[in-house]
Amino acid sequence: MVSFVCNYCQDTLKKAKLDVHAQRCRNASFSCIDCGVDFEGASYRQHTSCITESEKYEGKSKPKKQQQKNKESKQNSAVPSRTSVSTVDQLTKKAQAIETDTQSENNASKSKKRKAVETTSNKSSKKASSAGWDSTNLPNDAVDALVSAITHVVQTQKSEKASFKTLKKQCLKLAVNHPKSKLSESEAKKSFKKAIFEALSTGKVALAKNQ
Repeated sequence: MVSFVCNYCQDTLKKAKLDVHAQRCRNASFSCIDCGVDFEGASYRQHTSCITESEKYEGKSKPKKQQQKNKESKQNSAVPSRTSVSTVDQLTKKAQAIETDTQSENNASKSKKRKAVETTSNKSSKKASSAGWDSTNLPNDAVDALVSAITHVVQTQKSEKASFKTLKKQCLKLAVNHPKSKLSESEAKKSFKKAIFEALSTGKVALAKNQ
């Protein structure tokens, strides 16, 4: 039931008691406690309903806020189709640009490596003619020691059709049994593939075969 307050004496009253109070308090005028509306004379009798409790404590602006949220939700729901397409296009272009840049970087890197190998090969070619197997000295590095052994074996082998297995066995034996060698057989085996690559990339093996 709607409650009122007397603006003159500040008594709080239910609607059913307003007429009696008005006769007793001659200067009385009433205001609705829930909605705050002032009533002159007996106009309070027409005030039969008021705002709900939720509207009272949560404020009258809630419906407007809810309408605003609904409006924004509808606007946002209409945007994704355009936004998603735009995003996909941008990602596709970005991916293509990255792929192009990566390919360019890879090509540049390969070109630099090729030039470095060629430069090293040229330098090695000049020195390789005097390079041979030294029975008194051996490089401390395992790969360098094996490269020397490989170069020597290829240079001195009787047949060019010797198997890789035979070549490997001879090189390992030569490097491990050298008087200055600190290589174990297992360490030499682990380093052999790298030594083969080193010998080929620097041109030492090719030069040895031609001598």
